[in-house]
Amino acid sequence: MAEKIAKKLDLEEKTVIECKDFELKEGDFNSPLWILKIEDKLKIALDANDYIKLMNNFKNIMKENLELKLEKAILSEFPIDYDDVKAVVLEEMKNDQYSSIDEIVDKVKLEHPNLFLNVELDKLF
Repeated sequence: MAEKIAKKLDLEEKTVIECKDFELKEGDFNSPLWILKIEDKLKIALDANDYIKLMNNFKNIMKENLELKLEKAILSEFPIDYDDVKAVVLEEMKNDQYSSIDEIVDKVKLEHPNLFLNVELDKLF
């Protein structure tokens, strides 16, 4: 069972604990969340399916956050075609995982100025 869950979560390393003797201090055995005290440290135990749902929710939130940051960075540079710029930026992000989104968008704008409108704001105001 632990092998299936580890594979589902794409875990390389796992720790499996089998509890034979334990004492219920308060609450209900049917609770979806257990607070365990192990060597004076509090740990949280969840049902495996609840944990998988939680991790999937985290992944979705991180993906949405990235999409919003990417959209903001690209739109602030006045792209001619947002989707074209996004495709180039995403490809550049694969090649350069250490630069920030803003740095990559600036790099794309320098290397591909034809993808952006040439707006000189200081001349407008």
